[in-house]
Amino acid sequence: MKNKTYLKAAFREIIKSRGRFIAIILIIFLGTLLFVGVKTTGPVLNTSGSQYFEKQHLSDLQILSTGGLTAADEERLKGISGIEVEAGKQFYYAEPEKNEVVQIFSYDKEQKQNQLVVVKGRLPQVDKEVVLDSAAEKSGYKIGDNYLIDDSEQLTNKEYTIVGFVNSPLFINTTDRGMTTIGDGNVDFFVYVPKANFAADIQAVLYLSFDNVKGLNTYEKEYKEQMQKNQELIEKKFSGRPEARLKELQNLIEDELTPAKEKISEGRTALTDAQTQLQAGQDELDQQKQQLEQLPLPEEQKTAALQQIITGQNELDENKKLLEEQQEELTQAEAKVAEGEQELRTLKTPTYFYNQRTENIGFQGYGDLSDRIAAIADVFPVFFFFIAALITFTTMTRMVEENRKEIGTLKALGYSKFEISKKYVLYALSASIIGVLLGVVVGTNTLPRIVFELSSDQYNFKDVHIFYEAVPVIQASIAFLFATLGSALLVLLKELTERPSALLQPKAPKPGKRIFLEYITPLWSRLSFNQKVSYRNLFRYKSRMVMAIIGIAGCTGLMVAGFGIKNSLEAVTDKQFGPIIDYQAVVTLDDGNTDEVEAVLDKEAKITSFMPAVNQLLELKKAGQATQSVTMMVPGDQADFSKYIHLSSLSGEKLSLPKSGGIISEKLAELFNVEVGDELTFFDENQEPVKIKVAGITQNYLGHFLYVSQDYYETAVGQSFEKNAFLLKTKKMTVKEENTLAGKLLETKEVQNTSFLSSQIETQKGMIDNLDPVVLIFVVLSGSLAFVVLYNLTNINISERVRELSTIKVLGFFDKEVTMYIIRENIIFTLLGIVVGYGIGYVLTGFIIRQASMENLIFPLVIHWPAYVISAVLTISFTIIVMLVTHFKLKHIDMIDSLKANE
Repeated sequence: MKNKTYLKAAFREIIKSRGRFIAIILIIFLGTLLFVGVKTTGPVLNTSGSQYFEKQHLSDLQILSTGGLTAADEERLKGISGIEVEAGKQFYYAEPEKNEVVQIFSYDKEQKQNQLVVVKGRLPQVDKEVVLDSAAEKSGYKIGDNYLIDDSEQLTNKEYTIVGFVNSPLFINTTDRGMTTIGDGNVDFFVYVPKANFAADIQAVLYLSFDNVKGLNTYEKEYKEQMQKNQELIEKKFSGRPEARLKELQNLIEDELTPAKEKISEGRTALTDAQTQLQAGQDELDQQKQQLEQLPLPEEQKTAALQQIITGQNELDENKKLLEEQQEELTQAEAKVAEGEQELRTLKTPTYFYNQRTENIGFQGYGDLSDRIAAIADVFPVFFFFIAALITFTTMTRMVEENRKEIGTLKALGYSKFEISKKYVLYALSASIIGVLLGVVVGTNTLPRIVFELSSDQYNFKDVHIFYEAVPVIQASIAFLFATLGSALLVLLKELTERPSALLQPKAPKPGKRIFLEYITPLWSRLSFNQKVSYRNLFRYKSRMVMAIIGIAGCTGLMVAGFGIKNSLEAVTDKQFGPIIDYQAVVTLDDGNTDEVEAVLDKEAKITSFMPAVNQLLELKKAGQATQSVTMMVPGDQADFSKYIHLSSLSGEKLSLPKSGGIISEKLAELFNVEVGDELTFFDENQEPVKIKVAGITQNYLGHFLYVSQDYYETAVGQSFEKNAFLLKTKKMTVKEENTLAGKLLETKEVQNTSFLSSQIETQKGMIDNLDPVVLIFVVLSGSLAFVVLYNLTNINISERVRELSTIKVLGFFDKEVTMYIIRENIIFTLLGIVVGYGIGYVLTGFIIRQASMENLIFPLVIHWPAYVISAVLTISFTIIVMLVTHFKLKHIDMIDSLKANE
């Protein structure tokens, strides 16, 4: 019976102190919501993407070759169990009238891999129907329109009817379609044409799907490791295939040249014979003409004979023209044979490419978004969680201490320690369970969905798969159970060891002491009585002051860090492009002459200068470290190099290219633990080693770079300097002007591609913008926690000092004075908390961005002044709101009941 009564008392305690109970639940709720929600966001994004790829049967591996693919390539894959192989055709096509570049894919309704998603209309049913990329609809294309592809070498038909718009799992980004070497270099959209329309028998790509990775999350380590093994197996199967394909191509050319040579030989012989006969005929006519002139024939007979000679001459002249035409045809045929022989002599071994899903357009960008969120989730929510748990711990501790008299009474009545503890265990468990459950449910079902929905306009799949991640849920439950139940039990252990008589007596108040300010007489004497009381109370209750400052500082620091993360992520492009990389475009050259390219660059008014360079992609490998791609840059003019690239040491000192050795970017030095004076071994495209002495380490935020001089390049690589690129410095150009210039350069046939850094900057900014919702959530929840913390700490302050407050009300203090008695302390706590919070926010931001930095990306620590101002304004606003609520509460304190509470 007594236990039942005591349980009722426990529930009455919850109802009586519902403000505190709700505050504890809110703190736990907010902490769990952010911790579990953000921790779940990365896995949810990855799983949603992976399920879309699985549903659309996205190929795991693509094999491409510069020499095309044949049945012999497919033959190499036979005998491998658990693999599905499908062949496809594709090419790039430039539409001259609309200035569009499209990628044409073959469509085969029987194929299972890379299933298209119909956005509007339907898929092709007959050969002259096509479907277009959903992005093409923005260009004005409509279902039922005719679509022209005028490329007789690739397709047997020119005109097609548009029957639908689709998305392809090969392109998950809504805008980016990659780059090519025709038109302006940028692919606008893709088109799927029925396979029967393709003229060539050669395949362009082999799509591979592996059974041993089905059901695995594409972005998880297990999938990546298994796919690496799969790729190694495939590469082993294709060992020697490039050389065999080269021989096949040589045989094909020879097979075409042999009959052509024979035909030319036969034609040359026939032409020679015909010329001989023609000459004989001409000689005969000339002889007849001469004889006619010498013979004394009648005029009429002579005229008739002369007419016959003229007719014969006309026939000979016509035959001469025919022979000249045949001669021209033979000359052209010989030129073609010569071209074929030249092609045969210069034919290079085909390169085979093995592209995993990560090579697909937009695929890695989506994965990077998840990785960045996961990296931030390892720090920000944890600190948020710590503040929430700390305040919860404090609240529960104060609650138990306030109930000393009740605990003493129960002990005196014979209740056991276990029975007394039940009430507080129930209180703590109720708050924890409710707060954690609400936080888990709301956090899991809102934060990942919000982030996905706000970034979904950049990706083609719209379905998010929400699930509960066990690890963060368990971590949150354990942490808050410790903060609530643990704190209650710790205080109970202390209180329950005391005798009932001691517990029934209120704790003696802390003795007043002179504080430091009292020794500064000129200052202390000018303070009012209320101000002196407030400052004495601050130092009298140091633990309360420290806890309040920590709580406010923590929340302010979280808000500063939220804005700081955004500022730091945005600063990558501002720090990289301009302060370091100070050119606007890179023109990648074909082998050979560049006169026409230079002529175009000289005429272009927007180009202020250009410099030849060698841009070469190298690899850097190390056991236990992922292989890194490094761009080696060799300037053609070392004197002008500093105008294009600004190198500076990690301490900020300017660097110039050394005569011996190279300068590497800082992230590369960090990953491979390299210092100045060390030697690194890079590998070129043929996996030949290139040894470079590290002469300097330069600041760099995006990508990996190696800078060397011409002389050192020739020594280290063993090749003479032959430019393969131009670096362009330009005035500000519009996208249209950039595309026009790229098109002009490609028309010279001396350029592979023109890359403008503006597109790279926009891509980087787009990736950073994806994190905006995450940062916004951090700031909003941090602000919410700050409000709850301020309210809760103020409530604790009032409940602990209710007798003191009642006393000063009895002594004649007005309501506003009583409110300011408490609020004055809160204002000081708030101001000190804001200042300390600035420091915490700066340190926390630095720690988070270091964690968020990736293998080829460093985020600079940048926090703009609005971050500090907004965080302070929000914290002060919450203080004002709490002040108003406190004022209303203090007006209704029952002075008589409060003063006799301990009697």
